[in-house]
Amino acid sequence: MYSTAAQVHILSLLEHIKQQQDQLVAKVNHLSSRVLNTSTPQEPECPECIQLPIESLEAVDELEAFLKDAANAAAKQRMISSLATIGGQDVKRVAWNILSRMFTEEVAKAISWKGANGKRAFGHMSSKTLLYRAVRANGVCRTATDTDIQRYAIRWFNLAADRGAARRRLTNRSNQAEADD
Repeated sequence: MYSTAAQVHILSLLEHIKQQQDQLVAKVNHLSSRVLNTSTPQEPECPECIQLPIESLEAVDELEAFLKDAANAAAKQRMISSLATIGGQDVKRVAWNILSRMFTEEVAKAISWKGANGKRAFGHMSSKTLLYRAVRANGVCRTATDTDIQRYAIRWFNLAADRGAARRRLTNRSNQAEADD
């Protein structure tokens, strides 16, 4: 099935509106946390060697070592508080927004919950605990269960390969349709 240029344009506009809505939700959550006197840094606090989002598997290893080191407990708590301010409308959006801040799409493609097909097992990583705590630290998700967060994390990693590919397919189909005309 071919997409028309109008359909591609509408999808593009909807994606833009969704991004704007996510930004507004993040700003509202940030302002709410400031009103409640819970000042947190804008960017997650990490050692200088760790930059979020994680862009390589080596950086994943560095983050894991950082999270496992008990000497970094205070910095880890600041990182959790900061990630919690990212925001979202519900547990799914908060978890997905935090994961998007933690990992690039390329790194996400190399991670799965159980580590199947030679991928890293997120279910056994310290980053999983960081995600759980950051989601629950967000005001919208205080009562989120491990099962809820796990389900959304599994889905987020499963969809990693598709996120950029779907947009490219629509653009290619639109270009083909225009060339056929």
